Amino acid sequence: MTAGSSPDTGNQFNELVILITEPPVVEIDTEATAAYIRLREAPVARTKPFASEHAFVMLDFDAEDNVIGIEIVGQQEFSIRELIKLVPVQTTESVLDRTRYVSAKLQAA
Repeated sequence: MTAGSSPDTGNQFNELVILITEPPVVEIDTEATAAYIRLREAPVARTKPFASEHAFVMLDFDAEDNVIGIEIVGQQEFSIRELIKLVPVQTTESVLDRTRYVSAKLQAA
């Protein structure tokens, strides 16, 4: 699940491709029309916006600059195949077929 990224230039990523090798977990919040694609469990070191014409997308990175999660807000379709159309992803159908979907955990205010 490594990802290459450009230097810190806001929401511009040159040649970023997110490699998904393990089945992701998609956390869905239908009220907020949001989804979080968890690629692996790891502490988030930084979060950066990713330019998308169809939704608000944020990428979470670990300390080694690997993408560990993708947050998508403003999407009406929550299937993994629709969600990953918003970001450059390399994976296999076999991995996507094993995606798990869960309800987003509501945090107490």
